[in-house]
Amino acid sequence: MTEELNLREGKEIVDSIRKKSSDMFPHSLKEVFTKSLKQSLKVSWMLIKIYIPLSLLTILLKQLGVIDYIAPYFAPLMGAMGLPGEAALTLLIGFTVNIYAALATMSAFDLTFRQVTLLAVVVGIAHNLFVETGILTKVRMANIRIAFFRIFVAIPVGIILNLVLPENVAGTVLIRHAGAGEFSWLTTLQGLLMTSVQIMVIIFLITLGYELLIMWRYSSIIKRKVKFIPNAIGLSGKAFGPWIVGFIIGIAYSAGILYQYMQKKELSHKDVCLTTVFIVLAHAIIEDTMLFVVMGGNFWWIILTRVFIASMIVRILSLNNLYKKFLWIGLPKEK
Repeated sequence: MTEELNLREGKEIVDSIRKKSSDMFPHSLKEVFTKSLKQSLKVSWMLIKIYIPLSLLTILLKQLGVIDYIAPYFAPLMGAMGLPGEAALTLLIGFTVNIYAALATMSAFDLTFRQVTLLAVVVGIAHNLFVETGILTKVRMANIRIAFFRIFVAIPVGIILNLVLPENVAGTVLIRHAGAGEFSWLTTLQGLLMTSVQIMVIIFLITLGYELLIMWRYSSIIKRKVKFIPNAIGLSGKAFGPWIVGFIIGIAYSAGILYQYMQKKELSHKDVCLTTVFIVLAHAIIEDTMLFVVMGGNFWWIILTRVFIASMIVRILSLNNLYKKFLWIGLPKEK
């Protein structure tokens, strides 16, 4: 009799947990897991196609002495940012291609936690400029000058951060960089593969987290709780949607939403301009940050610096409609 009661109570507890889970997450967790896995695999395939070949090419150039030959030409500027001259290749690749490509070049260098953190902030502010500027231009949110604006913000921020960032900033290199210790192609390949796997896992976990948050029944409550944030930096409540999408997910999605809002005249010219400025400086904030954390960057210094810089610039531009005097940086004109 006692065993039957225990079984019955156990079944009731399990049913209760299932019901609560169903109430919180109305869709099938299996479906969400599968969807997240498929999405992350697509991104991971792009990563593999870029990361490993470019890493090997960079390492080869370093072993041949090509990078050591050109590094001194960039040493003064890179030194002002607390970086070795060879890291100029990381900036150039990051500016023109994307963060995955920048990470690939970093694998060839023996960088400190501090240097990885500095690179993460600079590349985080200005990366993938051709593609992201193309997207913004296509939906008429900005023009080509916005790319130069991002570079002109990124480099001074790197110089200033170098002055305030502690010398012993903490970080964890999960896989030893190829540039550390005695060189070996076997060790290098093993390191690249392991780093690729770690990045793929991070991409999957972030994708899964986004999907769970979207389907969470109480996500609307969280949305209401954080709606004060865009107001604090000078945006109206109507800009919350495109702002949060850009901040968490990325420029492409945010630009699409901004375009729809602009076509329907649901956002003011001020909101469109200020949201554009914010998302070009701080977008896909969690994913971008975690990718550099794998390489040894400090999570809090990276994320807080980018958010602070974007918020400060947008707040200043919002005062007395100062943004109107800075449309020349690539912002859309008022119609």
